[in-house]
Amino acid sequence: RSGTTVIAGLLHRHPQVRASWPREVKFVNKEGGLLDLVLGPEGAKAKRRLLGGSGSSPRDRLAAFDAGMRGPWWLRTNRLGRDSGLHLSIDETERDRLLAELDHHLDADPLGAGRAFLTGMARAQRGDAGEQMWIDTSPPNIANASRIHRFWPQTRFIWMVRDGRSTAASVIAERWGPDDPVEAITWWEKRMRRAHQGLSTVPATSILILSLEDLVVLDREASYQRVLDFLGLSDDPTMRAFFNDQMPAERVGLDKWRSRVPDPAAFESEYRMAVGRLEADGMDPYDRGIDRVT
Repeated sequence: RSGTTVIAGLLHRHPQVRASWPREVKFVNKEGGLLDLVLGPEGAKAKRRLLGGSGSSPRDRLAAFDAGMRGPWWLRTNRLGRDSGLHLSIDETERDRLLAELDHHLDADPLGAGRAFLTGMARAQRGDAGEQMWIDTSPPNIANASRIHRFWPQTRFIWMVRDGRSTAASVIAERWGPDDPVEAITWWEKRMRRAHQGLSTVPATSILILSLEDLVVLDREASYQRVLDFLGLSDDPTMRAFFNDQMPAERVGLDKWRSRVPDPAAFESEYRMAVGRLEADGMDPYDRGIDRVT
């Protein structure tokens, strides 16, 4: 809820960048996904859930991954009830071919087999034109950044951050999110902690922390250039037109959260306490103090 769809939509307009379709592929960082397959599940609880105590080799985990690729990641609907599975952009025969290759090479070289599978899936998606960069906007990517970096060291991470009150207030309206304002602040705080932990071992040169408010409202040109510089891209007319025409400043209301919660003062108090806890633990909450700016 902090702008991953926005940044993907912008970068997708650059001729050297392609955003995955669906935007969230799921099969990389979900439980039983590609990271679990080639690196092993993280944590004792995850191992018990995934393996049922049956073992920890890549071969033991392949069945779970195969089931996900043929099941919930292949055919699924999003929170709006629309089809959003991998079947929208990849032929079933190509999926099966890539799974067979993964199976064939997994024992000898789990990491290499996993990388080849991800490359194959990216290139197999309809619309591929050999772009040098490919984007997946799955929100758990940042929480899993350390593992993703181990799996694919060339990965670049754009962590979209947003005023926590706006993020929490937007989550309340979602069917999958907490409907209580206090719980929504707690949800935001936990996500911030996971993100900081996930990025903790990733080189700073591979991370761009980008404020949604800066990109769209407060510091548009400088933020736009930061994105280009971070990815080593030159400006492009199509991307620039999308930025100017489809991302106007009024699209992001800096204080809309006030009208989305029943008690803004109490909500603000909970938020300030969460910010204090994050700061006390050495984690930057990226609190923009938007109310003070405006």
